[in-house]
Amino acid sequence: MHPILFKIGPITIYTYGVMVALGIFFGSWILLKLSDREGIPREDVVDTAFWSVVSGFLGARLFFFIYNPEYLHPWYRILFIWQGGLVWYGGVLFGALTAIYFIYKRKIPVWKFADVVSIALSVGLGFGRIGCTMAGCCYGKVCHAPFAIVFRDPHSAAPLNVPLWPTEPVSAAANFLIAGILYLIYRRRRFPGEVFGFYLIFYGIFRFLIEFVRATPKEILGTFSNNQIISIIMVTAGILILIYRKKEET
Repeated sequence: MHPILFKIGPITIYTYGVMVALGIFFGSWILLKLSDREGIPREDVVDTAFWSVVSGFLGARLFFFIYNPEYLHPWYRILFIWQGGLVWYGGVLFGALTAIYFIYKRKIPVWKFADVVSIALSVGLGFGRIGCTMAGCCYGKVCHAPFAIVFRDPHSAAPLNVPLWPTEPVSAAANFLIAGILYLIYRRRRFPGEVFGFYLIFYGIFRFLIEFVRATPKEILGTFSNNQIISIIMVTAGILILIYRKKEET
């Protein structure tokens, strides 16, 4: 695809970094708009979102190098986040822990905030996966179907000139689709926490399935990848949250 968007003298602008920046921008904009509807103070939303994004990047980057230590040459490459190299559950883990801290410190309504974050996060991840498509990271297994994707740019992270499963663009489309469905649920929400519960279920199911055609899953238990185990946990948690919140509101 196009890992490098353009160059200005010695400065290189990477497409991945631009897409991640767009994801943060549009995700934050949606988060603020929906939080206003919920009556959540903007100052609390901005602080929570900012520090959650920062810690999320640190977590995603840390997990990437834990699983791919060969990329730590030279060591300062860990700072080059615009080149790709993020592990989603590392980001979610660190970001969620930071968000939980601010939620309880600022007394933010947990379930209402979780609902609007789910929609914003899906949009942000959609843009991030477009960045993955451009950079060639998170690529799929070899695939000889007509819809296969082929990377030819020498700066791509994916193998060159080999037809692969289009896991990145499919993931981008899935995240945007999930965001749209979640917004429809949000408009007809029966109780706070419903959108968040469905987010865990929808994304968990999708991520579990897409892992079967990704090229570099980290397998555990001999059958499933670590992402699939986490996906199973997400789906289970989403179902339990829906049951719990429905009973609590009735």
